[in-house]
Amino acid sequence: MSIFKSMISNIIAKNMKRKLIGQTISDEDITEVLKQIRIALLDADVNFLVVKNFIKTVRDQVTNYVLQPHEKPDEVVLKVVKEELVNILGKHDAELKLNHNIPTNIMFVGLQGSGKTTSIAKLAYYLKIKKNKNPLLVALDIYRPAAIDQLKQLANKINVPCFSLDTKNVGDIVEQALAFAKNNHHDCVLFDTAGRLQTNEQLMNELKEIKKLSKADEILLVVDALAGQDIVNVAREFHNYLHLTGFIITKLDSEARAGATLSIISLLNLPVKFIGTGENVEALNIFHPNRIADQILGLGDVLTLVEKANDKIDKNLAKKSFTRMVAGNFDLEDFMQQMQQISKLGSLGGVIKLIPGLQGKISDDDISDIENKIKIWQVLLSSMTLKERRNPHLIKKQPNRKVRILKGSGRKSDELNKLLSQWAKAKDKMEELGKQLKTGKNPFTNMLSKEGQ
Repeated sequence: MSIFKSMISNIIAKNMKRKLIGQTISDEDITEVLKQIRIALLDADVNFLVVKNFIKTVRDQVTNYVLQPHEKPDEVVLKVVKEELVNILGKHDAELKLNHNIPTNIMFVGLQGSGKTTSIAKLAYYLKIKKNKNPLLVALDIYRPAAIDQLKQLANKINVPCFSLDTKNVGDIVEQALAFAKNNHHDCVLFDTAGRLQTNEQLMNELKEIKKLSKADEILLVVDALAGQDIVNVAREFHNYLHLTGFIITKLDSEARAGATLSIISLLNLPVKFIGTGENVEALNIFHPNRIADQILGLGDVLTLVEKANDKIDKNLAKKSFTRMVAGNFDLEDFMQQMQQISKLGSLGGVIKLIPGLQGKISDDDISDIENKIKIWQVLLSSMTLKERRNPHLIKKQPNRKVRILKGSGRKSDELNKLLSQWAKAKDKMEELGKQLKTGKNPFTNMLSKEGQ
């Protein structure tokens, strides 16, 4: 998630370089850095009141701070900024309240187009796969048949039942859905309510009725990360009517500024439970305040990257591929499988943002070029036979194979040459790494020493 044009960590590093007078951080030392942070936050659409309180808290904690011999001023400021960000985002992960002996009833509410229906399917999939639950989806959008059809399609996709009735009485639907859930041993019931404006009193009262009849354990407002400042008023109005238990923020994988949606956490003192990070049903992540703070600061998020890898990457295939690489047997089939595995983690830009130290070092244009190159390589590799991928030298020795590959892929000769060249370089590097491992050497020593210089 990149909600700031200029990463706050970069702002702090740049503006805290000058030598301090003595070992105490003065108000003058941090005036410029706080000014730049304030601009970055406001530019990201963070609410003015939230920004004002944030800057004041950081200033109060940093001003007159006495540095210890081992401390650097930029690291102290960054630490305080991160701690305050975590305070705003929520000190702890906000888990769903899942009942043990009775079904957990969850209401989804929000504006039309916020991603509510998709989020319900994502959460149902999460509960089924991660929590070993037996969820039931309930269609309550009696005003838009297309919304009911969409929910049914999503339910079918994740192999979860969807309950609906041909009636305009939401109360009847809720009561019969609960009876159906009890009779069929569903332990989580997810209610998809109609999208509405918070100013529509009739529809808001309908939500109150659904809440009463369902005895909802969770009432989640789904908000779009692309929403502007008005989302704060929207959330406040929904909360006044329903007493929300939390939020789901969608589209946080985009380049949305997202500050407005994050402001509601502070202003309403309610937690974000999940964030949507893509279109796929599995693209729903628990909201970890500490990790989100690191991403906002441009510090990466290794834990999320590891979790994604554990969920998406075939461990046996990865182990087999690594063994072949270090043994000097790395071929184009391995190369293709590696790209397929990496693509499961999401967009390259999204992966880079999770790697500490890389965010901001690789431009969006460079990322776009790399992603485009990978797509071209995948097309070329798909046009090869398995025998050619396992024996790449055949392509060079037999020109007719190259002609067939280019004709089948619709790509250019220089693109194929670059693919073969890149593979050959990777093969050599992996072979050298394998030799060092066999002799007991640490192949990363030189790399680490160069970074430390």
